[in-house]
Amino acid sequence: MELAVVIPVYNEAQAICKNFAVIYDTFLQDDISCQYIIVDDGSSDTSWLEISKLQKEYSNVSAIRFARNFGKEMAICAGLDNIDAERYLIMDSDLQHPPKCVKDMLLLMDRSQVNIVDGVKQQRGKENFLYRFFAKGFYKILKNTTGLDLNDSSDFKLIDRSVVDTIRQFRESNLFFRGLIDWVGFERTNYFFTVEERVEGESSFSLFRLMKLAFNAILSHTSKPLYLTFFGGAIFLLFAVILGIQTLVNYFSGNAVSGFSTVILLILFTGSVIMLSLGMIGVYISRIYDEVKGRPRYIVSQNLSRGIKKDRKII
Repeated sequence: MELAVVIPVYNEAQAICKNFAVIYDTFLQDDISCQYIIVDDGSSDTSWLEISKLQKEYSNVSAIRFARNFGKEMAICAGLDNIDAERYLIMDSDLQHPPKCVKDMLLLMDRSQVNIVDGVKQQRGKENFLYRFFAKGFYKILKNTTGLDLNDSSDFKLIDRSVVDTIRQFRESNLFFRGLIDWVGFERTNYFFTVEERVEGESSFSLFRLMKLAFNAILSHTSKPLYLTFFGGAIFLLFAVILGIQTLVNYFSGNAVSGFSTVILLILFTGSVIMLSLGMIGVYISRIYDEVKGRPRYIVSQNLSRGIKKDRKII
């Protein structure tokens, strides 16, 4: 198979059929031959029923359904794990990743002979100020802590088989797909696109989920937050030495005064830093605990196979 299109879906019952028809017709007009695999990430609405209709209507559509919501990252990995092709396209089902751009991405990969064509948002579309502010802040923090420059990046990517074979070797259950693609290396080039508006339905990607994704991305790619506890301890040691010298000087000079306010503030401040440090360490230990248990990264409850590899272990 030349091209496999991986489409993760979560609570898109209202729009999935219409949107997929647009994707299918666009690819047909652009003479793009491919196999689709739609991954239902444990939707709580009737998305699976709509996806089942698509699988019956279109001969080149396969679908798998998670037993519960495992997250978009796992849905993408499940799509990549369960179908074989020379190239893989990852795109959303809401048409915000324009299907009309796929032909240009394929031509760009042919022309530049790269392994990855990375969709970069030239214009982010209509986003509220708070969401845009946190997104920009997230990319800046991610770059400073992990070295990954993912400003305005997206999951809209075209990757070849060598990249996918590498990704399949990763077994961690907590991963950030965009960062993983950047981390594995390979030759790449950027494709700039404008985010289209959603035709129907509402995005389930809230500000809270963005913050959760940011937190997961940082913890998945660096242990630098743990060093904050060391630097915090070093700073407090410096303050302790200075205040200790000041206290001794005041004592021996007979100028010692009571400083209950200072002591209380120091205790509250140091206590807060200690608790935050312990919390950060606890988060990393929790992630280690999750990985050590070795549970499946995702669980497939239903599989409408058409072109899906039967001999691949779903994990």
